Amino acid sequence: MRFSMREAFSAIERRRRGDKFASHARKLLDLTNISVETIQSCILLGTICYADAQTKSEALYYSVAIRLALILDLPRRQCTGEIERQVNLRIWSSLYMIDIWSSIGLNLPRQLSFRECRPLPADEETFLSLRDGAKLTASPHGRGLWAEMAVLSQIWAQIHELNKQSVGANMDSDALNHTVDDLARQLYSWAAALPSTLQETAENLQRYTALGLGNAFAALHLGYHYYFEVLFYRFLAKGAGSDPENPSIRGYRRQCEEHALAFCDLLYRTRAIDQCQCLYGMVGHMLVVTSTIYIHILLFSDQEEQVSLARQRLALNFEILTDLQSFWATLDVALSRLQVFHNACNRSIDKSFRMDQWMLTFILEHGSSVTERTFPDSPGLPGTLQGWYAQEFTS
Repeated sequence: MRFSMREAFSAIERRRRGDKFASHARKLLDLTNISVETIQSCILLGTICYADAQTKSEALYYSVAIRLALILDLPRRQCTGEIERQVNLRIWSSLYMIDIWSSIGLNLPRQLSFRECRPLPADEETFLSLRDGAKLTASPHGRGLWAEMAVLSQIWAQIHELNKQSVGANMDSDALNHTVDDLARQLYSWAAALPSTLQETAENLQRYTALGLGNAFAALHLGYHYYFEVLFYRFLAKGAGSDPENPSIRGYRRQCEEHALAFCDLLYRTRAIDQCQCLYGMVGHMLVVTSTIYIHILLFSDQEEQVSLARQRLALNFEILTDLQSFWATLDVALSRLQVFHNACNRSIDKSFRMDQWMLTFILEHGSSVTERTFPDSPGLPGTLQGWYAQEFTS
């Protein structure tokens, strides 16, 4: 309904088209019914809350879903057949990823550890081909999209922990750089180990789109690039590292920018393909963070070609964000965060990219409010994001 072009829905704001159904679903939820269906209902209601920027209610529904899955011992639950077992494993791995993202978003402790994500679900083609009574001893295609997302999310959780530790404690720069290198190696090794059918290629994107899985395929690789961005983001700041001009620091900065470019390359490609346009809300948060890397290029690069590309992409990203805003209330929050970041740049260009508690909240805690960032010696007046957009890109 939210995306429908039917005349019957034209008088209803896109964001509000599902309200009566969501309200009815809440009334039907029975938490005394300890079942897989109740878990699925809680996931659905949590996702609705996320879309409506009700982050505390979102976290509550997701927490209940995880607790129910633990009560049922979902990955080892006795099943009537392989289809039911694979559905349970897909729910379980989804909850593992939800636990990471939702907990990070509100800075809450996680409920699940990675060892609890095993066994991983079968690949999508095998799953979609299953019939009643089928037996599955091993997936002939190896790990699929959902399984790889769970594995990749484990590295994402480590990146989050590193950022928290480095801001909360006086972490030695050599130890920090060593851990950054290790996590980067894990990410690159993960990508290198993907089978040819899961590599980020235009052909694979088209193939998964034909299977109805284009958005999931894109989400896997958008996440990969975004995790790199967050891993290296701290090195954008002036004075980052013990020697900001040493080759390692410059390399981190370059890789952060390269993955921001790759993130948008893929996102723009998906938006040109029907049924694979990545119109889900979390893209908005990731695109806001990615756009701040383009702002860094715009402000600090001395290469005219880079600056021109950053300007073009910021304009396109702003259009994508406002397009997503028409569907999801959570994009109001994402755009307000970009406004706050823009205000910080107005106050102090040099200090705006410094990794501290404010920046940690801005990048990672997508469910938390972000206050204006102030610098005592730089009281510049903020403008509006729309005004900046008009001045920079439409004049």
